[in-house]
Amino acid sequence: MRLTIFHDITPHDLWLKSLEKLISPDTLKELEQQGTVHLAVFNDGVVGISVTNDNNIVYLKVRDITRRRGVGRYLLEETCRFIFAEFDTVRIDTTIFPANEQDGLIYFLETQGFVKSDAGSKLFTLNKD
Repeated sequence: MRLTIFHDITPHDLWLKSLEKLISPDTLKELEQQGTVHLAVFNDGVVGISVTNDNNIVYLKVRDITRRRGVGRYLLEETCRFIFAEFDTVRIDTTIFPANEQDGLIYFLETQGFVKSDAGSKLFTLNKD
């Protein structure tokens, strides 16, 4: 089966069980209130999730077991493509992520073409080509 990103979709019952390995049901409700939910699905299981609000990515998480296999990269690419349909810039404020994951996230964002908006800033942007 192929890795697929679904935008602004209510998770199927089958997906909810695997989604609970990433986040709690209460967290999903909170995320749905923050913006548009994007799900990375592989073999009928959710392996990643992102949330956007306008041109901001406000949440991004991939199952630990699937990290370093391209899931995060593809989820980020497709989430950016979704945003670029309406905006020219994607923004991510890394301070909203856990402190112990920020260094890895910053490295990941930079390898995907994001740039720090100002020296010392934790805001990263990606411009539409």
